[in-house]
Order: sequence, then structure tokens, then C-alpha cells
Amino acid sequence: MRSYSTFGGTVGWTGGSLGLAVLSTPAASRTGDLLADGTSPVPATAEGDRLAFTVATGIAATALALAALVLRERRA
Repeated sequence: MRSYSTFGGTVGWTGGSLGLAVLSTPAASRTGDLLADGTSPVPATAEGDRLAFTVATGIAATALALAALVLRERRA
């Protein structure tokens, strides 16, 4: 049982790290672009965060749609 919990913890940490990378990359890029265009830091950061939440919503919606397709019951 100990090895399973260790494996589960490792998978959780790895998934969290990958998720953070996937969401922070476009957020940082968008924030940097806005700052370079002269936008003040607070609105630029808010826009970067909004983009990250939009990406997360898209990923979650895709996962939900795939789960619905894969797990739907077969009717006789």
C-alpha cells in the first residue's frame, strides 16, 4: 500500500506542475505583451490571468466532453 500512495503523490505533483506550466505560459506572455505596449501592471496582470482562466475553462470543457463520450451508457 505504501508504494501506491507514493506513486499517487508523485503523479499528483507532476500533474500540478504541468498544469501550472500550461496555464502560466500564456498568462505571462500576454501580460508581457501588454506591459510592452504601455499598459499599466495591474490591468496587464488581470488580462493575463483572464487568459489563463479561459485556457483552463477550455481544457475542462474538453475533458468533460471526452468523459461524456467515453463513459456514456450503451442502450440495448
